[in-house]
This record gives sequence, C-alpha cells and structure tokens, in this order.
Amino acid sequence: MANNDIVPGFDEEKDDSLKIRLQKVDEVENCLVLYLTGYIDTYNSNFFQKRVTKAIENGFSKLIFNCAGLNYVSSTGIGSFTAFLKAVKPRGGDLVLLEIQPKVYEVFQLLGFSQFFTIKDNLNEAVEFFGSES
Repeated sequence: MANNDIVPGFDEEKDDSLKIRLQKVDEVENCLVLYLTGYIDTYNSNFFQKRVTKAIENGFSKLIFNCAGLNYVSSTGIGSFTAFLKAVKPRGGDLVLLEIQPKVYEVFQLLGFSQFFTIKDNLNEAVEFFGSES
C-alpha cells in the first residue's frame, strides 16, 4: 500500500535526505509505523514535521517510528519528536521509537530526552505496548 493510500497527500513533498515509508498496523486502531531512512537535521526537520503532522491530522494518534535506517538526528530533530508526542497525547495516543542506532540514541541521552520516549526493540513489542493501552 502506497503512502498516499494510507495518508492522502503524504507524498506531496519529498526530501532526498529523509525518506519516510508508512505502514498501517491493523491490530491497533489509529496506529501507524513510520520507517525513517536518512537523517533529521535543522534543514529537513520542517519537512519531517509537516509529513508526520499530516498523518496525525488524518487520525493516526499511535505512532511507531522505526529508526533502523536513521543515521543521524540533531537536537532540532529531537524537538520534532517531542512536538509529535505533545500532539498525540491529547488524542489518546502515544509515540514509540524502535531499532534506534547507538549513535542516534546517544543524542537522545545527551539531551536528556531518552526517558521521555517509549523505546522498544522491535515492532512486535511496540504493537504489544499499544495493545496493552486500550
């Protein structure tokens, strides 16, 4: 299923430095996996925020970010994740990060954000986390 089939207009804008592939989680209502490939920095964080906000506005409040292909996140990028968390919490949602590369996790730790986010090792654990919430 294409990104635009899951979130209409999602692929209207593209950025070569960050690719986002969407996958709906059928077992959990309003749950979406976002596979991130590339990096998030000051220059593409606005693109990242607009794409994910579009998914939230389309009713997805339980977001799973698969970070296996994410090789760098700046403090601005971490600010984006924080904004998403603030956006989904009032909608009864949450955010899970998984498969984070050590150097990316280190940035979360250094900035003191690792305790704010739910971090899981794999997709099954993330789906179970959301399944136990409902």
